[in-house]
Order: sequence, then C-alpha cells, then structure tokens
Amino acid sequence: MATLDTSLQLPTAHGDTGAVGALRLSARATRLIALAGLGSFALIIVAAFVAPPLWNAPGTNSSAAHVAAYLQVNHGRTIASLFIYSLGMGLFLCFTGGLCSWLRQVEPAPQPLSAVFAFGAIALAVLIFAAFATAGVMSYRPQQPAFAAALSDMTFGLLALSGIPTAVCLGAYAALVLRHRCLPAWTGWLAVLAMDAHILIAASFLSHGSFVSLEGVVIIAVPATFFTWILATSVVLLRAGEKRTAVT
Repeated sequence: MATLDTSLQLPTAHGDTGAVGALRLSARATRLIALAGLGSFALIIVAAFVAPPLWNAPGTNSSAAHVAAYLQVNHGRTIASLFIYSLGMGLFLCFTGGLCSWLRQVEPAPQPLSAVFAFGAIALAVLIFAAFATAGVMSYRPQQPAFAAALSDMTFGLLALSGIPTAVCLGAYAALVLRHRCLPAWTGWLAVLAMDAHILIAASFLSHGSFVSLEGVVIIAVPATFFTWILATSVVLLRAGEKRTAVT
C-alpha cells in the first residue's frame, strides 16, 4: 500500500469550493477510466473462451484446404468472438483515452510522450480492427481454399504488425510512469516487458512453422502480457479513484 500511495501523485487544486468540485470530478473520472479498462479486459477474456482455441487453429504450414475446412466448422464461434473482441477494443480506446488525460496532468508541455502514447493506442486499435474485419470476412461464408488461406494469413499478419504500435504505446507509458512516478513503477516495468514481447510478435513474418511465425505460439503468448498490463493499470487507477474519493 505504501508504494501505491506514494506513486499516485497528481497535481491537485487547493483553496476554493470550485477546486474541491474539480477534485471530485477527477476522482469520478478516474474510476470511469479504470472501469473501462476492466471492462475491456473482461470482454477480451470472454471472447477468448467463445472463440475456437487458437492452439487448435491451422498452423503456418497447413494446407489451404485444411484452413478452409477449419473456418467453415468454426464460423459461428469465430463471428461471435469477433463481436465480443470488438466491444472489448472499443472499451480499450475509452481506457487509453482517459489514461492519456491522466498522464498529461504530470508531463510538462508540450507533452510529447502522452501524444505518442495516444497515437500508439489508436494505431494498434486500427490494425486490430482491420484484422477483425478480415477474420470476419473469411468466416462469414464458405471460402475457396486459396482465399481462405490468404485471408487467414492477412488476419494474423495484421495482428503481428499491431505489435509495433503496441510497443510504442507501452514504451511511452513506461517512460512517463518511470520518470514521473505518477503511478506505481511496477506498472511501468510491466509495460516494458509487454513492449519487448510485442516487438517479438512483429517479427512473425521472419519465420515459418517455429515459435515466431504468423500462426505460431507467439500469437497466443505475447498478447497475454498486454492484457495483463491493461488489468494491472486498471486496478491501480480504480484504487486511486477510491483513495481520492475518501480524501474528499
């Protein structure tokens, strides 16, 4: 608790009643940001259970016919999970937008790291939504094997490339937190771990059939670090909002 308390150092207003009202609004906004992050994490986990297990998906070296057959058998679960994943990513944008506002309070002008964090979050969301759209198209109706394999590769390729803006987003967060200590430092180091992992996932195009490949184990293991960061940061913000409410 001592680490959390000393790390939540935001500029606070002093003096008149209007300043106190602003502080209350900030505490409520902080809780909303945290709830958006927790909601995003929860929806992502639900979607992961609804979706066909990724470890059962056709591998990089699977035939096009195998890919087409797999998509047809699992099209219902895939479409349902994509809808839930999309809702989760929508809440993720709300979470990162609010978190960016939080971070901007502690970074001196012109606040370049906060801007990098925001643009990284937007870029990764765009690539992920593009991957969801591709996955939806390939699962919506039966596909010819050649098209099914190409769409599958494009889906995983977009997810792999999203690792670059994800690493940028997490790196900016880590730099801000570790420099200004506005949130617990361990969340910054968790972001560093996830950043390094997502640089690895972006290298999926460099290999075929190994751990680091488009449909390899890396596509399952690496995103878990990102989801863990969302959960951890959301919990910290929720506790911060409750603490500030108690103070007022």
